[in-house]
Amino acid sequence: MQDNDLPVVAVACSSGPARILEAILDWVAGALLFIMMMVTTVDVIGRYFFHSPLHGAYESNELLLGVLVFTALPRVSWHGTHLTVSMVDSLFSSHGRRIKQGVMDWVSGGILAVLAWQLYLHANGMAEFGDRSNALDFPLAPLAWLIAALTALAACAALLRPFFFRLAAPDTHKGA
Repeated sequence: MQDNDLPVVAVACSSGPARILEAILDWVAGALLFIMMMVTTVDVIGRYFFHSPLHGAYESNELLLGVLVFTALPRVSWHGTHLTVSMVDSLFSSHGRRIKQGVMDWVSGGILAVLAWQLYLHANGMAEFGDRSNALDFPLAPLAWLIAALTALAACAALLRPFFFRLAAPDTHKGA
């Protein structure tokens, strides 16, 4: 496979408010990973050395992982770094690929917006019924609202992306 066989993507360098938001999301994701690591470490040490596992460790990691995934979603949507399959890119000219990518960003943003709305409605239902986690008895609605908000942010990122990023010209992307 040669360099010119690879899909051409925009290399994004955010600035201003987008960069600040990215830094916050990066920090939150890092903190969530660290907390998950510490919970697992304490659970394993407690389980194997003291025969006393950490109560709710599995459930807390389960909940934290859900938030972690949706914390990364806005950034992935903004930079367009989702896993993609480019089966039809060779059929389009450079201009056609730009148009296709913009349309795909808008379709993705629309789907994410619908998903965010459905998550918000589901979170409201969870709050109304008082849903709580099994082991820790933690209320689930706040996490669901957070996930809905992060999905809405990802939808905004996908919808705005065509206005801020363009595909790099094939000859300017060598060596990346």
